[in-house]
Amino acid sequence: MPDSPPSALTQALRTSKTPDVRRAGATQAWHQDIYHRLIMANWPVFFAGFALAFIGINLLFAGLYALDPAGVLQNGEHQHDSVLFRSFLFSVHTIATVGYGNLYPDSTYVNCIVVVEIAIGIQVFALGSGLAFARFSIPRARIMFSEVAVVRRFEGYPTLMFRAANQRNNFIVEASVRVSILRDVVDEGRTLRRFTDLALIRSSSPVFALSWLVMHRIDETSPLYGMTQAEFAAQGDELIVLMTGIDSSVSQPVIAGHGYAGSSILWDHEFVDVMRTDDQGQRWIDYSRFHAVVPIPQ
Repeated sequence: MPDSPPSALTQALRTSKTPDVRRAGATQAWHQDIYHRLIMANWPVFFAGFALAFIGINLLFAGLYALDPAGVLQNGEHQHDSVLFRSFLFSVHTIATVGYGNLYPDSTYVNCIVVVEIAIGIQVFALGSGLAFARFSIPRARIMFSEVAVVRRFEGYPTLMFRAANQRNNFIVEASVRVSILRDVVDEGRTLRRFTDLALIRSSSPVFALSWLVMHRIDETSPLYGMTQAEFAAQGDELIVLMTGIDSSVSQPVIAGHGYAGSSILWDHEFVDVMRTDDQGQRWIDYSRFHAVVPIPQ
């Protein structure tokens, strides 16, 4: 039977993006959560928005300056450029506080507008700098998850396994992982999508430096007990993984997530070993083999 398509949650976790789900009935205006929108926007959109805001503010003040055509001097004259173009350049000089050279104010009205624009400019650049710093300072975990999970016998029980690796050359301390199964449950004729936590052989690690083989024993208490790969795919179950810890370099919490659905879980397979030791006794981890699995001979 063909696999069910992964849910929006699983797709989002695998791609580190927000769930691609259309929302209806929301009444919140865009400006009520503008900080979060600016933090979550990608960099091209962020810079494009800043550029549009910068041009828009300068066009607004250029229109105000143009109301007094004689209020802005250009090298002591008024004739060289159009009034609006000269006013736009003057607005850019003002809001950026680069000082007045060939353009400068020459009337009380223009000087009053200059005061307002400089006050607004200070706020705009302060907010822009703060947002850019906030975006750069968000801690992001570079945790890699294996593309597939496997089920093989371990210590006498079929065991679900997947790999995680810290791609940075540092430690994630007090690391913990939580694995849940997302399954459709019918209750009194209604279908509900519910999470059920899976008990892990080891759910935490004091130090996560290289790789971690996360394991769930499929015994009588497991929601996966007695299932085959075809049954798992046909039922539409998905595994949701959430890993948390503290990045030792910045002493800030980091979060990483992943999801497995359908054929992403392979029964009777095992992972290829990624650890080796060279002739000098140096240990290596080979990330090129991180996702590799092989079938277990029956």
